[in-house]
Amino acid sequence: MFDSGISANSLIKELKSEIDVAYEITDGTYITWLNSLEQLLYSEFIREQGKILVANPTADKLKINSLTVPAGESPVRFEDIYTIYADDVQLIKSTLTSGVIFPNTYYKVGVDVGYHTDDTVEEMIIIYFVRPKIKTVGSAVNVMIPYEFIELFKAKLRGEANKLCNEDAVAAKWLNDYNALLESFRQWLVLRQAKFGM
Repeated sequence: MFDSGISANSLIKELKSEIDVAYEITDGTYITWLNSLEQLLYSEFIREQGKILVANPTADKLKINSLTVPAGESPVRFEDIYTIYADDVQLIKSTLTSGVIFPNTYYKVGVDVGYHTDDTVEEMIIIYFVRPKIKTVGSAVNVMIPYEFIELFKAKLRGEANKLCNEDAVAAKWLNDYNALLESFRQWLVLRQAKFGM
């Protein structure tokens, strides 16, 4: 994951001291906006891959809450899964209806992962998109973005704060900056993508 080296708390403190709005905006509100943006960036733009090995999985179903991720990461959701390998076979994402019928598939069952293979599986490899752990008020966790794009977060939070306080013209200015920075970040990521592989 990226790491700006700037804690969420210090970023919020800095923004609260500079944003001139009529209403008191709580740290919890700022943290919610920050988490929402960070989760979106990792899910939709950054899409960094992580890997989990599951030895001797239970037949037909993997409990999502049993999947262990490294410290600092959010737990895996079904929607984070990019692909699954059962031994040497790549499973195809399917619906529950089709997955029950067709072999070498995986599908969503509640919040868990159902799968259908012809053979007993000795090892599963789950490739998923990494997301940072959700931040809470008072935690000293850093904003997980390249340092050169910390202004992306600042512009978004400034815009949201002004929007909340009905300062629409100021909010529009900052949200326009945010949109331009988001496009720059997207282009920055494209230039750094792997040239080979899925």
